[in-house]
Amino acid sequence: MKNKYGVVICLVISIFFSSSIIFASELPFEKYKEGLMSFENQDWAEADQYFDEIILEDLSYSEYLAKSLYLKTILLAAEIDRDVQLQKVFASGEKAVSFKDKELKKKLKNKTNDYELSAKRKVDTLIGLANYLLANLPPLNMEIDFINNRWDYNPEWLNTIKKGKMIPEEKLSILENGLLGERVKDYLDLTLGVDSFNNIFVVNAEKGDNLYYLAKEYNVPLDLLLKMNKHIENPDLIYPNEKIYVPKRSSYAVNYPAYFYYISNISYQANKERKEDITRLVFRAYQLTSEKSHVPYPEDYEIFMEGIEIQDYQQKVTAQAKEIKTQDQKINEIEAKYNELMKELEELKSNLDKDSEKNNSNDILLEGNNYENYDPAKDPLTY
Repeated sequence: MKNKYGVVICLVISIFFSSSIIFASELPFEKYKEGLMSFENQDWAEADQYFDEIILEDLSYSEYLAKSLYLKTILLAAEIDRDVQLQKVFASGEKAVSFKDKELKKKLKNKTNDYELSAKRKVDTLIGLANYLLANLPPLNMEIDFINNRWDYNPEWLNTIKKGKMIPEEKLSILENGLLGERVKDYLDLTLGVDSFNNIFVVNAEKGDNLYYLAKEYNVPLDLLLKMNKHIENPDLIYPNEKIYVPKRSSYAVNYPAYFYYISNISYQANKERKEDITRLVFRAYQLTSEKSHVPYPEDYEIFMEGIEIQDYQQKVTAQAKEIKTQDQKINEIEAKYNELMKELEELKSNLDKDSEKNNSNDILLEGNNYENYDPAKDPLTY
């Protein structure tokens, strides 16, 4: 009898622990950990599945739901960006093909339409999720390790398509994933600010490296990289295999104004028909993230729509990006002009000194000779 009770108790305990393990694996933070790991490993489909499950099941609006929303929308924005690029590439390829080759031309056109439709459909989901995140806007610190793109594609494949040639489906799949990896990293860099550093890793310099290039590659502030590598006397001169200490970011803070900036921008590029919804998102994000958040929502939305054009917004984004990108170039041009001006001034000064010396020597010659009683007939020269 005691043995039966013992067996029953053991069964109850085992069921309890099994249920606890299953329950724990179903918790949002466990799914988020799995999703984040897939995201960092660039297993996009698997990461997307985990984030979708959290978004559908986490009704308490936990921190993990907000983080999943952020990463899901970053992935969507990157996919849209990639699809827009490939749409343009295949459209160029279609134009390059002769009308005689109808079959190839049709294949390229179908691909163009597929990418265009895919981007448009994803815009609907992106705007919906961005509005969901906007409803709460919790301060988010993201711990993520995403540096190198593991999808190694050949950039020449893009040129091949532009010339009107199809590439094998296997290569196209690698190309899609490679472009997606690049775009994901771009959007992470654009929308995340460094919150803290807590670790260091070592890289071996390669030929042609310098600290400015490495700071840009690993997205680390240059002044911090200089402090970590005081053994390097000249930041522009690093020898191959020289050890470089790179601080590792422990966490990132989501920059919401930048986030909504770029989400809206790519959404409008892909689907201008959703202009009104995108503009609403822009205005609401401006209200909640700007210091001037007291600006009331306009009663007459049509008047507001006439006053704010998303195209103007896009132009401002582009203009700001260009201005930031050309700062170094402008500084170099100013420095070159300054050096050129200084050189001209030195030459001018040198010429003035020479003219002054010449004038002084002529004055001395005139003073040392009396030409008042000069008679040309008595000159000893023979004419």
